[in-house]
Amino acid sequence: MKINSINNNLSFGSTNRRYIAKDGEEYGCNSWLFREDMDWDRLAKFQINHFKDKEKVNTIMFAASDGSEAYTDIISLHESPQKNKGIKKFFPIQAYDIDEEILKAANSGYINTSLDDRVMLQINTFDYNKYFDFSKNDKKLNIPNDYRHPYDAKTVETSKAKSVLTKNVKFNQGDMFKKILEINDNSNTMLFCRNILGYFEDNKIEEFIKLAQQKLKPESLFAIGNHDSVLFNIKECMEEHGFKEVFKNLFKRV
Repeated sequence: MKINSINNNLSFGSTNRRYIAKDGEEYGCNSWLFREDMDWDRLAKFQINHFKDKEKVNTIMFAASDGSEAYTDIISLHESPQKNKGIKKFFPIQAYDIDEEILKAANSGYINTSLDDRVMLQINTFDYNKYFDFSKNDKKLNIPNDYRHPYDAKTVETSKAKSVLTKNVKFNQGDMFKKILEINDNSNTMLFCRNILGYFEDNKIEEFIKLAQQKLKPESLFAIGNHDSVLFNIKECMEEHGFKEVFKNLFKRV
C-alpha cells in the first residue's frame, strides 16, 4: 500500500514496515493485535449469529500483513460466549498480501508483539497463553525495514503463535483486485478489507467496492477500517453500491 502524508508515524504495534518497491514508490504495512477501530467482541458475536444457518463461511482477508488481524479474529471467535453455536465454519481464514517479506513473517509461525499488543491480549482473552508462547527464547523475527519508536523497540518480543491460530489461517500472496474476482459467494462470505482502501485513489476505492457489489450476495459482510474513510467518504460509497452499515466499520450486502 502506498504511503501518503498522513500515515508516516511510527507504529506502537506488531509491524510498521516501510520499503521502496520496484516501481520506485514507497509502501508500507502497519498492523497490531486488536486494532481499536473495530469492536472485536461485538463482531465475533455478530458473525456467529449472522451465519448460524450456514455450514461454511468464506472468511477472506486482504492486506493480511504479519497476521495480527487474522489472529485477532480467530481469538475473538474462540473467546466469544456464542462460540458454542459453532466457529469451525469460519476457518481457515484465507489471508492475502502482496508483500513477500511480510508473508514470510506471517508464515513463520512467529509474531513480534509490543507491550501494547500483550496488554490488549490480556484485556481480550481469558488466558492469552492459549494463543501464544511468551516464554523466553532466542528467536528474533527480523522483518526488513520494520521501523519502530525507540521506546516501543525496547518492549518488542518475538513470540510463537500456537496451533489454535496457525492451523486456522492460510497466508498467501495475492492482489486483492484479482482475488476478489475468485470469490464464490452463497451469502456466506466474511470479507475483511481493513485499512488498505484508504491508500488508493478515489476511483480505485470505488472500483473495488463495485467488484465487491458484483461478487457478494445479500447478507455477506464487508469489514473496513478507520483509515479507509480518512480521505474518502467510503460509507456513502458503500451505501450507493449495495451495502448497509451494521455497526462501525462493518457493512452488510443488501
